[in-house]
Amino acid sequence: MTAHLPSVSATFPETVSFSLFEGDLVSRIFARLGMGTYQVRDLIKRSVLLIGITWFPLALLAILSEVHWVQPPGQNFFLDFAAYGQLLVGLPMFLLAERVIDGHTRNTARSFLTTGVVRPGDAPRLLQLNRQVKRLRRQLWPELICLGIGYLLTVAWVVPEMYNDRDTWHAMGPIVHAQPFSWAGLQDLLHQSPQSLTWPGLLELGFVGPLTTYWWLRWSWKITIWSWYLYRLSRLRLNLVASHPDKTGGIGFLSDVQTKFGLVILAYGISYVAPTIGYKLAFEGATMAVFSVWGYAVGFVIGAPLLFTIPLFMFTTQLYHAKTCAMKIFQDRSMERALAFEEKWLKACSSGNYELMSSNDLSGLQALNQVYDHIHAMRVVPFDLRSFSELVGAALGPMIPLLPYLVGIPEPWLRAIMEGKRLLR
Repeated sequence: MTAHLPSVSATFPETVSFSLFEGDLVSRIFARLGMGTYQVRDLIKRSVLLIGITWFPLALLAILSEVHWVQPPGQNFFLDFAAYGQLLVGLPMFLLAERVIDGHTRNTARSFLTTGVVRPGDAPRLLQLNRQVKRLRRQLWPELICLGIGYLLTVAWVVPEMYNDRDTWHAMGPIVHAQPFSWAGLQDLLHQSPQSLTWPGLLELGFVGPLTTYWWLRWSWKITIWSWYLYRLSRLRLNLVASHPDKTGGIGFLSDVQTKFGLVILAYGISYVAPTIGYKLAFEGATMAVFSVWGYAVGFVIGAPLLFTIPLFMFTTQLYHAKTCAMKIFQDRSMERALAFEEKWLKACSSGNYELMSSNDLSGLQALNQVYDHIHAMRVVPFDLRSFSELVGAALGPMIPLLPYLVGIPEPWLRAIMEGKRLLR
């Protein structure tokens, strides 16, 4: 078991503040608008602002362009699951996740400094690493790349809407019927006049789509920075203690912070995964047996939690080394203690003088057994089943509205759902 070492904070009190968001492009814009904090009041202002510049203009243009409740599904903006998921729920949830995750990642970075996990000799490297994260989060080029990719991805899905021979609230027009998919048919289709974008379709292409796409791409950049930060931390000489109460050598706080990223999983699932699957099931007539439906759902439910679990395996080598070293030292020393206890016990049994055995001897043996069990149960990955279950639960949450397509529903509830759908139309 590792000897006690002074904490980094005691040796280097001048720490560098850690944050994934402070001073980046979005934070500076919100600060200019007078909503630069994570207080509830400012979070509400941010949410109202984002909804006010995305969903409400789309809704107004949909009414003016008559792609609203008088139109059938697909041409009715107000029946678009993605619009509600991305703009009314997803964006505010991303804002909430930013507040929660920024606070927990700050605490995690501080814990490496204050708990003694990082050895004093590596303190300068850790402080330099915090400075590098500060430079990365304040750079403008990643934000511009995310914005550019946002436009490209928006064009990639809006333009096909103009050639699918099916009117939507994005695009309408007199295009001839498309042939079954083939390269020749695709060439013929591209030579035809495309459908015209509606006014809300133009706004979606030029502003709303790139903004919402940029928002989750921005989160991808933040997650990349955090994963890189964990990798660099795993390369430091960590002071891991096998007997630590958290059963993870003293870095059990990493499990807690990774679990909080479940809010990002939930927000993305509500914004993109559930609406896409719901549209295929409700309006395109697909079933859960179709690979593009169940494959997308299964891939998200499994892949999203793994995205935040796999980086923690970077600490496995050091945790395994700490555990095996502690077990070796403990076994060597506990053998001496066990032999002394057994000698005393046998002497008491042979003489009948059981007063030779004191309560301290018994409690000492019990403590020895407890320490052995504790070290033996030490995890070599700073993650537990409860935390992984929470991430899986966050991935499953957006699928709840899809339950009518997965399981049988009692007839009264089914009638109520169908009546609700009829009223929406």
